[in-house]
Amino acid sequence: MKEIGPHKRVEILDGKDINGRYMAMCWNCETCAHAFEISEAEMDLTLIPCIKDCQNCNKLRHSTDHNPAVPLGGTCNTLLHICPNDGRRWWQMNTYFHLWQQVTSEREWQALRREKGGGWDSNENRKT
Repeated sequence: MKEIGPHKRVEILDGKDINGRYMAMCWNCETCAHAFEISEAEMDLTLIPCIKDCQNCNKLRHSTDHNPAVPLGGTCNTLLHICPNDGRRWWQMNTYFHLWQQVTSEREWQALRREKGGGWDSNENRKT
């Protein structure tokens, strides 16, 4: 465990995730930063406040095919979501199993916006 910015209990997970990226996870707030370089994941994590999930974000973080989450102001087909409660950004990385991942990198968010295009929730117009 180490301290990164506002996050006091961060674990850099050994190995890479299913997308070939490293992950830094704060055990206090459950925020995960994913990046191809560990240093980039750590940098992204420093920009995110260490706050507990609101009810909407908690549902997205723990969504599964047995307990699918619908984002606040969105639908089950929403691909990208900006939480109206705390501004956290999410993308539904697997629509079959309803798996959501928090997006901590501005560069990744912009790439997802270009790639996913039309799957936005109702917050898109307010946040762009």
